[in-house]
Amino acid sequence: MIVSTLAELPGVATRAIIINCSTRQVSTLALMSVLRHANMPVLLIDCASTDGSWAWFSTLAKQYSFDLLKMPLRPHGKTLDRIFRDSCDESLLLVDSDLEILQGDVMSKLADAMTDSTAYGAGFLHQGGAMPANAQIKASGGRYMDRMWIPFCLLKVASVKRALAAGSTFMHSRDYLEFPWHGGLSRLIYARHRLPGLRRISLEVFANRRERIHGERVPFREYDTGARVHRALVGQGQHLAHLGEPYWSQSLRHYHGVTRATLTQDFQNATAPDAIAAEVAARLASEYQLVVG
Repeated sequence: MIVSTLAELPGVATRAIIINCSTRQVSTLALMSVLRHANMPVLLIDCASTDGSWAWFSTLAKQYSFDLLKMPLRPHGKTLDRIFRDSCDESLLLVDSDLEILQGDVMSKLADAMTDSTAYGAGFLHQGGAMPANAQIKASGGRYMDRMWIPFCLLKVASVKRALAAGSTFMHSRDYLEFPWHGGLSRLIYARHRLPGLRRISLEVFANRRERIHGERVPFREYDTGARVHRALVGQGQHLAHLGEPYWSQSLRHYHGVTRATLTQDFQNATAPDAIAAEVAARLASEYQLVVG
């Protein structure tokens, strides 16, 4: 069914969400795997695709049971904020458009984990850690903050709504701490790393003060998509139920970054669609007897 807003969909216990942004082939593989293994209503959201996705999925919806919705193309975090604010469902399963569920055991494990009243969701913990120094960060790297592994996670809508209402967001961002007394000034000072002649300037003289004020010596904290929501909910005494192995490696296949590579040319750390097109087409044909038109 084609809907114009999330509010048109009646609330259900759990709904799967796939966001498609001009990645028709891999999104079809993600959709078919969810329909096979997840046993829940599925909503595919198309964000201003230019590759014929809307016509393709509108036709596919006549053969398979899933809903379709158009949304503007926004940063991923802003789209997720909007989805959770508008949702009437109890839980949402986020499935990346370039992820395939390989076997259904992971779904029963997710459901079991969600019975924990202190869990805001279930999936896989994307653990943070020190970010190494590189060409742009001569003196020291920052800290990558913990988050839910956003390509595949089941989240309780009420918990996320509370975090969003309190000012949190799924949007990626960075806290600058290099000049420990002032975040805005820290941001301006940190911009020197973009200028070759200024990169050698070190403010490590403030490291001890950063540790006293902010609890660690790093010059910045990196919050990838979902990390601020995770931190807010952990601060409220909740946690993400982490499934661990073998569910991550045996139950899922993630091509990683196909949407980024599609929307942004020469994007680093992302899989080019052409590099996996033959493999994805073969999976669709052999597993689902489907050829993407």
